[in-house]
Amino acid sequence: MPAVRLPLQEAHLRVLAEDVAADMDVPPFDNSAVDGYAVLAEDTTGATADSPITLRTLQDIPAGAMPTENITTGMAARIMTGAPVPDGATAIVMIEDTRQSVLTVETQERNSGGGTVAISEAARTGQHIRRAGGDVRRGEVVLFAGTYLRSAEIGMLATLGRTSVQCVRPPRVAIISTGDEVVAVEEGVVPPPGKIRNSNSIALAAMVREAGADLHSMHHIADDFEATIAVLRECANPESGADVIVAAGGVSVGDRDFVKPALEAIGTLDLWRVAMKPGKPLAFGRIDDTLFFGLPGNPVSAQVTFELFVRPALRKMMGRANLLRPLVMATLTESVSHETGRREYVRAVTVFENGGFVTAPTGAQDSNRQRSLTLANSLLIIPQEAADLPAGTVVDVLLLDA
Repeated sequence: MPAVRLPLQEAHLRVLAEDVAADMDVPPFDNSAVDGYAVLAEDTTGATADSPITLRTLQDIPAGAMPTENITTGMAARIMTGAPVPDGATAIVMIEDTRQSVLTVETQERNSGGGTVAISEAARTGQHIRRAGGDVRRGEVVLFAGTYLRSAEIGMLATLGRTSVQCVRPPRVAIISTGDEVVAVEEGVVPPPGKIRNSNSIALAAMVREAGADLHSMHHIADDFEATIAVLRECANPESGADVIVAAGGVSVGDRDFVKPALEAIGTLDLWRVAMKPGKPLAFGRIDDTLFFGLPGNPVSAQVTFELFVRPALRKMMGRANLLRPLVMATLTESVSHETGRREYVRAVTVFENGGFVTAPTGAQDSNRQRSLTLANSLLIIPQEAADLPAGTVVDVLLLDA
């Protein structure tokens, strides 16, 4: 997808489309990592709690203020965390390793100072000093194009003085549901006999947002060929249309399945049917520059195929490097039946116990059983050549919540 410039807050969870270099050293000056005293390390040699070394203090250096005196032999400066280290100082002694004394007015005048400090532990050269450029050097490329911008990266961009950045534009996704039997969801309204609520549109729109893409529009089409073509053309409009169309239903071989033939009439069909369960009647193609995914109409099949096909494609379009959910190996805690011929994605609960993952199905796996998906946090993968799997078998599992 093309790049767009976004304010920093809006760039969160986007993918960077430019390299970003540091405009200054980070930190920009030597500063103290602790509250304490800036000293010459050699002045503290041999200091102990029983035999402290006393130094004269001439200044306090709060964070945000510049030192007014250099540190020379026998002198120290009280310093706060983050404050600039005064010239001459070679170490910082933590406040916990000191004891401060305030001199009388006469002694202050005589010594041209404000007090003394007793150092009870010897300091090492460089101790508790954060050096200029210790994190990042001026001109160094810190974040590269393709970086996913988490909160840590947003914070780094702010540190580098950026208020906006070039990001990969998320694809715009149009959702289409189909079917004469499908009606809109209305609070407190039970669908008429023979009708069902349109859960597919709502679920798929949520999955679009979860993937980080933008929802372009939502449409419902009755089982009508010309109406299907009209909506597909609208969604694929080169000027105002979507980058991706996701349709649920109408891609099988029934007499009232018009999505697949409509796609073939105005676009190209590159893929139809996959040897998997649930989700065999999956279609993929294009209408001009708009990608088209035709998913099965059963709710579980629609959501599983979105997870496995659409979500990775959207992430690829957004510049993401990691396209799939984490894949782990887990041990079955109960047997699972399976017929050979299709790879099966079983809704499952997977947990980490006693040093490894264990997994079990959420119950009946019919493709209309939405509740089995709400109970699942993973998809247990059964290879297409496998027969029934006994408890104790190690299988691959996709973690949906990770």
